[in-house]
Amino acid sequence: MSQFTDLDMLYDYEKDAASAAMGYSVLATRAHHSDLRSIYLRLSNEANNAHSKVSKLINSNGGIA
Repeated sequence: MSQFTDLDMLYDYEKDAASAAMGYSVLATRAHHSDLRSIYLRLSNEANNAHSKVSKLINSNGGIA
C-alpha cells in the first residue's frame, strides 16, 4: 500500500484542474449555442482559478508548480 503526501495530492489536483480548463475551453469552441458556450467558458475560468490557487499551495509547500 503506497502512501501519498499532501504534495502528491496537490500535484494530482493541479493536473486535473488544468485538464478541466483545457477541456471546457475546447467544448466552448465547439458549442453552437451561445448560452452553452458561455457556460463552458465560465467553467473553464473556474477551473483556471482553481489551478492558480492549487499552484500557489504547491509552491508554498516546497513543490514546483
